[in-house]
Amino acid sequence: MERMKQTSMTHVTDVLRKIVPFLGIILMILIFQILGDGKLLTKGNLNSILNQTVYVAIMAFGAVFVYSHGGMDLSYGGVIGFSVLISILVANTGVPVFVVFLSNIAAALVWFVLNGVVSVYLKVSPFITSLCIMYMCRGILNTVCASQKYSIPVYLYNYDNQIFKLCMLLGVYVICYLLFEKTRIGKENKAIGGSAVAAQQAGVNVQRTRMLAYVISGITVGIAGFILMARAGSVSTSTGQGLEMNVITALVLGGVPLSGGSRVKMIGALVGSFSVILLRNGLIILGVNERVIEGIQGLVLLLLVFLTYVKNQDGILK
Repeated sequence: MERMKQTSMTHVTDVLRKIVPFLGIILMILIFQILGDGKLLTKGNLNSILNQTVYVAIMAFGAVFVYSHGGMDLSYGGVIGFSVLISILVANTGVPVFVVFLSNIAAALVWFVLNGVVSVYLKVSPFITSLCIMYMCRGILNTVCASQKYSIPVYLYNYDNQIFKLCMLLGVYVICYLLFEKTRIGKENKAIGGSAVAAQQAGVNVQRTRMLAYVISGITVGIAGFILMARAGSVSTSTGQGLEMNVITALVLGGVPLSGGSRVKMIGALVGSFSVILLRNGLIILGVNERVIEGIQGLVLLLLVFLTYVKNQDGILK
């Protein structure tokens, strides 16, 4: 009888974990559309939501690989700011656009490879490693941009259009979905998140798999950096600031367990990215102060963690 109750509770939790993110989006759309006098679904505001969602979502797609094996990364905002800086410097030398695009990826990849090497092979806490990388990138950005503003060449503004952004969003999602859900890369990362020891005993190369997750994440950050660069048109000391928390919040709002394991799904990153931007955008439409928005976002995050995470026997979320 007790086992039947536990099975029933587990089933209910699984159902909640799957449907809550989608219900959350629908509920937010209804509330903000009604209370905001129809301003939420106007063409201009939908464009604004897309502009903000694209680069958060693309970074979140890569983050899924890292978080699925139980890793953690807080460097997204700093690294994307650094990649935008490097690519703008490269763009102003007159090189073709594909070189600028690749420079974004290369600049982000350097830091994520460093993160992976230190975390995976030197066994330093990924929380500490990524935090240090974030501060290093911020330090470089603050030093270089303190006295001079760097802007993109005029031709790069052509890539600040909705068709290009939608194509990049869908393209990166499809590739990441196939890699994560249909190949060994995703399955092995989820297996490591469930139990690294068991995965290793099953023949998984744990270190190589975790390292590959950081490489994929670095590539997605570089792609997001190109989109952010084209939209912003310049780089400053605040470029990318706070994006790391938006990425993490997007994962949680999408029902992705930050401890990793088999419950991680790529669709969660997409749903969560729209949710976090929709929440902030809707509250702004209602005239809520930015500082209050941060508190509301934290409250919603806490509520969804409670609803979608499983507790162990000690009552600790996992």
